[in-house]
Amino acid sequence: MVKFQGDTMTIKDKHLRILLCLVILVLGMFLVPAASASSSSTIPSIPSAFEGNLKGDAAHAGPGLVISAYIDSKLVGSNTIKEIGEYKIAINSTEKDNGKAITFKLGGVESEPVSVVYKHGDVPVKLDLTFNGDFIPPEIQSLSASPIYILSDGKDFSTVTAKVVDDSGIKSVTLDLTSIEHGVVPLNLGTGDQYTYNIVSTIPGEFKFEFRASNPSGNSVVDKDRISITILKENQLATTFGGSDGVFSPEEIATLVHNNNVSSGIKYAVLGAYFADGWDRI
Repeated sequence: MVKFQGDTMTIKDKHLRILLCLVILVLGMFLVPAASASSSSTIPSIPSAFEGNLKGDAAHAGPGLVISAYIDSKLVGSNTIKEIGEYKIAINSTEKDNGKAITFKLGGVESEPVSVVYKHGDVPVKLDLTFNGDFIPPEIQSLSASPIYILSDGKDFSTVTAKVVDDSGIKSVTLDLTSIEHGVVPLNLGTGDQYTYNIVSTIPGEFKFEFRASNPSGNSVVDKDRISITILKENQLATTFGGSDGVFSPEEIATLVHNNNVSSGIKYAVLGAYFADGWDRI
């Protein structure tokens, strides 16, 4: 018999415990590296990051411009400028691009030559970039939609009117009508830098549409607030413009008729439904 810390243990039991410890130790030597290799393979690669000052004509460029990076003409990163005269960009590529030159563009304008190459997973790099070109976005001098309330019959319309100017010219002026399933549409150019578009819809609801104007250098100005319209079904007219009882009084009809924010389509729909004699009853 062998005495061990006050407990009675046979030689056989002692050998079994030693053998068990050896087995656990050997298994640990094989399993730990395998687990480490497995977990490391799932860790995503760290993108290379660049940041610094914008110089040249871009030194006073306002927020909203997009800076982009290319390797072999392939887009590998982009970011929107948040502060005047500063940029940050992360470049996502793979080890196969190690040592390849990076080209930077700001609003479509390529930077002055820089000697910088891609290094996969490199630490953030401080790099000032110089851009010379037009980095002033177009100016929206006026922007509105009238009337504000239209009928959802696919015929009634609200006319968007905008005046947009830029010394280098205007490349595009668009409205994002995706929410009413019309996609992004171009406005029609009239005279004196005036642009127009008639919004029609069969989808009721309250909507704000994004307006965007861009110049040839790729600089854009965006307005997300001023184009706001309400599209109504006929059965919503009484509750929207009538009294609390949902029934129009002659006074409410008169107010509606003289409301310039309400379309002719809505006015005629209300008159047709509630006054068989039309305008003469008011």
